[in-house]
Amino acid sequence: MAHTIPMRFFRATIESLLKRGVDLEGALHGAGLDWRLYAEDRARMTPEQVTGVMRALWEQTDDELLGLGPRPLPRGTLRLAGLTLVHTRDLRSALVRMIELGGVSTGIRWALTIDDDAATITADARLDPVVAFAMASGVQRFAEWLIGSSIPLRSLEFPFNAESLADEYAVIFGIRPTFNAPRPAMSLDAKLLTKPVVRSEAELKEFLRDAPGVLLYTKRQGATTTARVRRVLERDPNGPWLSADDLARHLTMSAPHMRRLLRTEGTSQRRIQEEILRDRAVAALVHGNETIADLAVRLGFSEASAFRRAFHRWTGSAPSDYRSARSSEVRAPEVE
Repeated sequence: MAHTIPMRFFRATIESLLKRGVDLEGALHGAGLDWRLYAEDRARMTPEQVTGVMRALWEQTDDELLGLGPRPLPRGTLRLAGLTLVHTRDLRSALVRMIELGGVSTGIRWALTIDDDAATITADARLDPVVAFAMASGVQRFAEWLIGSSIPLRSLEFPFNAESLADEYAVIFGIRPTFNAPRPAMSLDAKLLTKPVVRSEAELKEFLRDAPGVLLYTKRQGATTTARVRRVLERDPNGPWLSADDLARHLTMSAPHMRRLLRTEGTSQRRIQEEILRDRAVAALVHGNETIADLAVRLGFSEASAFRRAFHRWTGSAPSDYRSARSSEVRAPEVE
């Protein structure tokens, strides 16, 4: 199931563009988003909507970094970099080439260092926070795609404070970052560097069809108790929730131990269930055709009014707000 993205997380990415006179309202509307949701911190976006908005802004700015880098990154640069990377031998050579290409095309200084059993990528501490996030997410996602397997991070550091969004970062990266660090840095197991690159140019075209959303906001299946609980609960989209005892049994632990682990990660079974319901509701309202009454029943609510109250609690908006711009929703064009 797709993870939805909080509007305030996405808003930080594009806030500076308003000063450059871009048609942000038009970009949001074209992706099926009501402009009124932009200012609502609890509002959520689907990955497809993120991709649609970002593509529209790329067209307006002709800059894949949206003015946040030291210099513009012309449209099509991501595709050209990908065409080079699919012909590298292994993950190590791909990361080295990625860093070389990134430095030349963006002017951003970053480096790969290998120390004992860890490989660490670091970047200039003066990077814009949005660019630092995009770099870390893009590198992890693209590298995983190149080798066809997961790349768990050993550590992740950012030189800014985003503690209020730490849970969202954990969903995206599979690890909770350390904030207010000296510089952006991400570390992975050095053993992964020998993994061969297994992708082709034809596969690249398919992968980039959903860029940049697929590179920035895709949910990761981490190894935390929260992620494991979420995976079990997401298996049955229509059935009743598992009891705490049954859920813990799936995880081969006792219910009290599961609750303690979830508490240490700042969550609970109930909270995870609410987040799953929220994401299912947003996705259905944006992309589906069910009536709100039918959706309420499918999600387990006794009546539509109870669903509307819950949805407002989750997102700060009414369910109907997520359908007000549906008539102009379009699929984003392919990357040039």
